[in-house]
Amino acid sequence: MATLNTTQRESVGSLTLYIFNLTSTADGETFDSGLPNAFGFWANGQAAETAGEEGINVTEAAGVFTFGLKSTGTIDLFVLAKT
Repeated sequence: MATLNTTQRESVGSLTLYIFNLTSTADGETFDSGLPNAFGFWANGQAAETAGEEGINVTEAAGVFTFGLKSTGTIDLFVLAKT
């Protein structure tokens, strides 16, 4: 399971943007955000990727996010949730 380092929240109208900084995140690992009402989500890696390793695939089911990436590292998960 990805390790939560920090959480930040920002109000965006009727939505809240949650920014989760996750360390030691590897391919196939999960993170339970506790947010079953996610409206949209994406993730950015903090390390420079090499050719052929760009991007992070993210899927979500009932507030649990699963990551698909080539290299283990720190990522920022952004989640828009209804408040």
